[in-house]
Amino acid sequence: MSGSEKKAITLIDEKGQKYIIKIGDGMKQISGLGVVNTDNLAQAGSSVTIAGKDYLVMKPSLPDIMASIKRGPQWIMPKDSAQIVFNCSIGPGKKILEIGTGTGALTIVMAHYVGPSGKIISYEMVEKHSNIARKNIELAGMDNIVEMRLADGATCNDKEEYDAVTMDMPEPWSILEQMTLALKPGGYMCAYLPTMNQVEKIIKAMREAGYIETHVLENIQRELVVGKGGTRPSFDMLGHTGYLCFGRKV
Repeated sequence: MSGSEKKAITLIDEKGQKYIIKIGDGMKQISGLGVVNTDNLAQAGSSVTIAGKDYLVMKPSLPDIMASIKRGPQWIMPKDSAQIVFNCSIGPGKKILEIGTGTGALTIVMAHYVGPSGKIISYEMVEKHSNIARKNIELAGMDNIVEMRLADGATCNDKEEYDAVTMDMPEPWSILEQMTLALKPGGYMCAYLPTMNQVEKIIKAMREAGYIETHVLENIQRELVVGKGGTRPSFDMLGHTGYLCFGRKV
């Protein structure tokens, strides 16, 4: 049975720690919880006691999933994923090509938005990363939407199949010609890069290839701490993670 066919719940403890568990997996070792009988877990909207500790039971949300997935290679954080979804017009029924699955964080977010009528084709050439991503995608119940390919993105020969292409790799300009062929006219291209030198190269390559609406974003996120005696900015801030480079094929 695939991860998408099993009903999942989120357990939340008093400190806000979250655990996503698939109901019906029998006795299972859950990191941080110990051995849990998943056949006897309550439905969403109730509470449950495990080893003398109380947990709220909720239906898993996208933030729950992001808080629970296993980390591995550097992942694309929600603050950046949200901009990719918006700027690439990712929505229900869309077909997306992803080069560089990594941990699967962006994969899961895009799968959430395209829904069961859409499709994510994701290439990852590092087997260790692919294995981590596969488990995360199954945990999220998105494995019926995502098709993973353990291969170099350069081997993709699809033609005008995709509504958007995302690339999380060091030299995306090296496969831009192939990715452009895979993209439908009017579709969006996104490259996620850590340095400005890389940004200059991919934007130059996009413009030379005839892309329009080329632009680059960087997201800085700061939370506010709201207390009884006053409100102040958090001392922790999500600063530079990566540059988001966009263009549209014509």
